[in-house]
Amino acid sequence: MGKPLSEMPLEELWELFPIFLTEHQDCWADWYKDKMRVLRGILPPGTLLHHVGSTAIKGIWAKPIIDILIETPNMAALDNAAGALKAEGYICTSQGGSRVDFNKGYTPEGFAQRVFHLHLRLMGDHDELYFRDYLNEHPDIAKEYEGLKLELWKQYEHDRDEYTRQKTAFVLEHTQTAKKEYRGRYISPETLVSETFSEEARERVLQFLAFLRMEGAAFERAGGYWAGQYYWAALYFGEPVFYLLINGTGDEAALAPITVWTDDSGSTWYEDAPLSQGEKELCWKHVDVCGHCGSCPGGTEKTVFCRKFDDVCRTALRFIAPGTVEMALLQRLAELRFADIRGRIRERKI
Repeated sequence: MGKPLSEMPLEELWELFPIFLTEHQDCWADWYKDKMRVLRGILPPGTLLHHVGSTAIKGIWAKPIIDILIETPNMAALDNAAGALKAEGYICTSQGGSRVDFNKGYTPEGFAQRVFHLHLRLMGDHDELYFRDYLNEHPDIAKEYEGLKLELWKQYEHDRDEYTRQKTAFVLEHTQTAKKEYRGRYISPETLVSETFSEEARERVLQFLAFLRMEGAAFERAGGYWAGQYYWAALYFGEPVFYLLINGTGDEAALAPITVWTDDSGSTWYEDAPLSQGEKELCWKHVDVCGHCGSCPGGTEKTVFCRKFDDVCRTALRFIAPGTVEMALLQRLAELRFADIRGRIRERKI
C-alpha cells in the first residue's frame, strides 16, 4: 500500500499529480451532470450548483478535472454542506471565511478515472460564471486562454501554484470585462440585498430568503413588464409562491427597498387557512387592490382569509418594505402555500 497522501510533502504530491491537459472531451458535461445528481442528494436544500472551470468551456484543452461551484444561502447552510461533503469522503483542501474547497479522485496511486474539485461559497460569490460565459461566447478569447495554458503546462508541470498564478491576470481581466458586459446576469436577491440594504433590513430579508431556499424555492428573474427591474419569482415545484421586487426604479421606486407579493395561481388556499385572527387582520391590511400596472388584465372580487374584497390583483397580498412582524407573516404564508402546492401535486398523482 502506498504512502497516505496526508504524509506526502508538497513536492511529492506535485510529482504524483502533475499538470496534465487534454483536448476537450464531450463526456465532461456528463461527468458534471452525474456528480450534480449525487450532490443534490447530499447537500442541504437551497444550494445552487454550476459547472465551471476549463472543462465547462467549449472546445479548449483543459485538465480533465471537473470544477463544481456550490452556492449556499447563508453560513449555516455552508457549514452544513461542508459537513455533509466531509461525511461522504470529500477531502477539504482549503478553508477560509466563507470559502471551502474540496476534492475527490486523488489517490496514493495517482488520479482516479474521474476527478472533481468542489468550491463551496455563499450565494453571489460566483465570478467564475462570468468568466465561463464570456469565453464560451467569445471563442477567440477562449483560444487565447487555451494558448496560455498550453504554454504554461510544461513550464510548471510540477508546480500547480505557479501555474495558477501565471493565469491570474488573464482571468481577472476577462472576468471584469464579462461582468460589465453581462451586468446583472447572475445577480441574486441575496447579492443585491447584501450590497444595498441597511444593516437591520439586510439581516431580516436575508433570513427570509434563506428560509425560502432551504425549503426548496428557486428564484427566477421575470421578463415582460418587469424585465428592466430586479424582480424575481420565487418558485416551488415550478409554481409561484412570491414575487419580489428589490430597489424598484421609475414608477416602481415607491416599492423600494423590497416589495413582496403573494401568488395563488388559481388556487383558493388563501380564502380560508389556519391563521390567527391577528394574522388575518394583518393580511387584510395588505390586500393588493389592482393598480392597473400593466402586468395583469385587472382586478377581480376575491375572498381573502374569510373577507371579501373588490378589484383584487392576481397577486392577492402586497407587502411594501415589510418589517419584522410582516416578514414572520410572510414566512407563515409561504408554509401554507408550500403545503397547498404539495397537496395539489399529490392529487394529480392519484
